[in-house]
Amino acid sequence: MKTLILILGTCFFVNAQAQTGEVFPLLIGQTVNGEVIDLPESVQEKYTFIGIAFSKNSQEQFESWVNPVYNKFIARTGMLDDLYDVKTYFIALFTGAKKSAMAGVMKRMKAKSDENIFPHVLFYKGEIDIYKQKLKLEDKSKAYVFLLDSEGKIIYSTAGVYTKKKMLEIEKLILDD
Repeated sequence: MKTLILILGTCFFVNAQAQTGEVFPLLIGQTVNGEVIDLPESVQEKYTFIGIAFSKNSQEQFESWVNPVYNKFIARTGMLDDLYDVKTYFIALFTGAKKSAMAGVMKRMKAKSDENIFPHVLFYKGEIDIYKQKLKLEDKSKAYVFLLDSEGKIIYSTAGVYTKKKMLEIEKLILDD
């Protein structure tokens, strides 16, 4: 039984980390203000934090990342947060029948959200298959998080809710450079 658990655990770990070391796939998104951002091209020369959601089922997990990441990498509210120079994007993928909802969501966000977050929220409308394959986006109920190095390569990935442990792993990678 222990062997089976070890084998299954190893398979999960390998699968979850399969994209590490690969260049983040081309994704062209739009901010609420209409600015077009081309990932990973636009973020090279800096570390980049990327959070992705592609279903309303993942909204709670996705939102669990927003405040801690915003405070750490954008607002830099912590005592040593000025050490971080990290581009940050939260990306909502609108695919299939949901593509038509994107404009309405952007409009509501612009009306109800703090404008300081606008440059850090990207909206993507298009096909999802390449991202499912390359980024291992396998579960609609999960939020996915990636850290890219200065060349656009994925150096860390995880899925699920925010935890301090996950954030410490991300911080360690940035500070160890």
